Amino acid sequence: MKQPNKRRAAAPARLTTIVVLAAVLMLAACGRSPAAPPAPTPSVRIDELPDGLGRGYPLGAVAGGGDETGIAVGKRAPNFQLTLDDGRALTLHDLQGRPVLINFWATWCGPCRLEMPEIVRAASTTPNLVVLAVNVQEQRPQIEAFAKDFAMEMPIVRDETGDVQNLYQIRGMPTTYFIDGDGIVRAVWAGVLTPDRLAKLLDEIM
Repeated sequence: MKQPNKRRAAAPARLTTIVVLAAVLMLAACGRSPAAPPAPTPSVRIDELPDGLGRGYPLGAVAGGGDETGIAVGKRAPNFQLTLDDGRALTLHDLQGRPVLINFWATWCGPCRLEMPEIVRAASTTPNLVVLAVNVQEQRPQIEAFAKDFAMEMPIVRDETGDVQNLYQIRGMPTTYFIDGDGIVRAVWAGVLTPDRLAKLLDEIM
């Protein structure tokens, strides 16, 4: 006769313990602040990049919003981001409305040296054209010395990881992409750009 009484006495004790544990858990949850969303990356316009050689030497990285089926003439150019040392950034797609020339190069590349004066000239004399000189996987001192030699007062994108190079399926350098104001790839040229060839390809995107 005593055993049922013990069970009946234990049941309210267990119920009390459960209620207390639930209250403790609820209080702990209420005291925990929700995780704050990540701060948005501060943006910068292309015309707000620092003046001078390399225009701040922004770091390149793959960004979202590209054409997932790959890169080809007639398709939208894959997106990538340019980030300055102070954290401000812009993307290729932010440049929509302006024609863009993207030149992939390296300091050790002889043909890159041959064509660079023409690209620099086009950057300084062609209204509304944006020239992005993407250096592939070299150190900043090498890049800065090259920029000084050729007076490259255009954004020099440092593709330190090679991810932008891979995104654009670069097989050799120099390689240059010509993108119109709608963000569509209109031409690709692998090899040295002569003055005549450069002028002709620029006509296709201006």
